[in-house]
Amino acid sequence: METKRKILLLGGSAAQLVAIRKAKELGYYTIVCDYLMDNPGQHIADRYYNVSTTDITKILKIASEENIDGIVAYSSDPAAPTAAYVAQKLNLPGLDYEKVRHFCEKQLFRKFLKNNGFNVPRSLEIKIPLQIESLNSNALKYPVIIKPTDSSGSKGVSVLQDTTNLKKALEEAAKFSRNKTLIIEEFIERDHPHVIEAEIFTINGKVVSWGLINSIRDCESNPLLPAGYSYPLELSNERIKLVKSEISRLIHAFGNPSGAFNIEMIIDKNNQLYFLDAGPRNGGNMLPEFISMISGKDLVEATIRNAMGEIGGLDVELDSKSGEYWGLAVLHTNQHGKFKTVNYNPIAKKALVREEIQKSPGEEVTPFIKCNDLIGLSFFHFREQLEMENVMGNMNNSIIISTT
Repeated sequence: METKRKILLLGGSAAQLVAIRKAKELGYYTIVCDYLMDNPGQHIADRYYNVSTTDITKILKIASEENIDGIVAYSSDPAAPTAAYVAQKLNLPGLDYEKVRHFCEKQLFRKFLKNNGFNVPRSLEIKIPLQIESLNSNALKYPVIIKPTDSSGSKGVSVLQDTTNLKKALEEAAKFSRNKTLIIEEFIERDHPHVIEAEIFTINGKVVSWGLINSIRDCESNPLLPAGYSYPLELSNERIKLVKSEISRLIHAFGNPSGAFNIEMIIDKNNQLYFLDAGPRNGGNMLPEFISMISGKDLVEATIRNAMGEIGGLDVELDSKSGEYWGLAVLHTNQHGKFKTVNYNPIAKKALVREEIQKSPGEEVTPFIKCNDLIGLSFFHFREQLEMENVMGNMNNSIIISTT
């Protein structure tokens, strides 16, 4: 009997189940690590370890003892460096550990961008414990944005118009920092409606899947969090060329990677592009599945096969010119209460192709402040642009979350 090849998956949350299931479907022996006792992934994996995915030493020990053939941090920023480190130590397919660290820690990413000739806002790096009295924040032009450098999902992030709430914002950011490093940087204003998001896939340094989408924000809740996504990208052809050129340059600066990257960027009034974040992993909010719907190609399978060194024959091509109209809503509420139901207007209801509700009726819901405050996700396929604009451009009225 042939022995199954082993894959170690870092994280067993509900959002990561699709990767575990896909690995099993492809015939691999699945090993899941997660520190949360109630993670659902443990129930479908072949083997489970109750270990934090950021504990590099323990994960390496497990990987060595299990004699794994591949490792993946699906849609997980904190676990991406762990996956790269283990892959490098065990000579498995993966990305360069130091490069991954530079992409996952914001202060290192800013230095990487500057050293490679990209636009970078002026910033200050702050170590914990905080030395607020000696901080010369007036060296920066307000508004500014304050972030933990190793956190994701906008946890601990604040935008300040002046110094009034500086201490409070820094203390909040410090709560979400594992590496005890914060960053304050000048807030760059975009001159287009939505943040530009790229859920891309590369093979040997070449971008083969251009998942360029609009990352829609809800100014009534947290304007720093994606509240939805739409496709195609609402930018001029000239600016789309700029986006593709700068992303290609960024990937080239990384090296010749194979795998998924999730990148956020904006363009200012002077037509200068700024990268906000670039994660060397799949995006959250089920973006790989959203892009797979658009392209008809399986990005989840591509991610798993890539981690196992099986990139030959992978077909995930998407040129960002599909001509069809798609939407993905991050279901959320702006108030405390108990979840009741989701209601759609007629256009949204007709276009709805998939609904993933993560709350049960009667379960507590909270305002959409952090990414994990979401209620669920809804996928739409529209017949025309006007339908997409009706729903995705007005989500608080086209999609109603009922609470009690």
